[in-house]
Amino acid sequence: MTRSRALGALGAVLLLMGAFLSTGAPRLTLLNTSLRIAFPISLAVAALAAAAGAALLAWACPWRAGRLLCAALVVGALLGALHLLLYRLEATDAGIVSRGLLGSTAIAWRDVSRVSQGPDLVLIAGRESAQIQVDTTDFAPEQRASLERTIARRVRESAGPLR
Repeated sequence: MTRSRALGALGAVLLLMGAFLSTGAPRLTLLNTSLRIAFPISLAVAALAAAAGAALLAWACPWRAGRLLCAALVVGALLGALHLLLYRLEATDAGIVSRGLLGSTAIAWRDVSRVSQGPDLVLIAGRESAQIQVDTTDFAPEQRASLERTIARRVRESAGPLR
């Protein structure tokens, strides 16, 4: 086996294993008065391994189209790793804040106008078109339930007593 084929095979293995290991449930932390959701750093490291594997595969590929495809995989895996590293969702006394690769969004509980729930998504809409979408695809059922209970409780508390 030539050196480039061996590196290509190693790259393919790294790419597949990294992609497989970079998926999983986020870490949900319940604090006294807040809830925090973030991905474990191990998922980001696995995504970086997938990017390294795609880079090795691109280097070993003899076809230009294959190298371009692998380069796109490198960029995608790097963006995925950055997303996993930067993503945070916090539900505090003041409101809900989502931080990610493209910036952050904060909605005070008193400004929540609607909460929609789908099979893999919780959408919190606020005033002035502010919205936070929480992808719950990888959540364990108890994590999703904790998030939904926290949101419902905070929205209910911010509305004040019924008159």
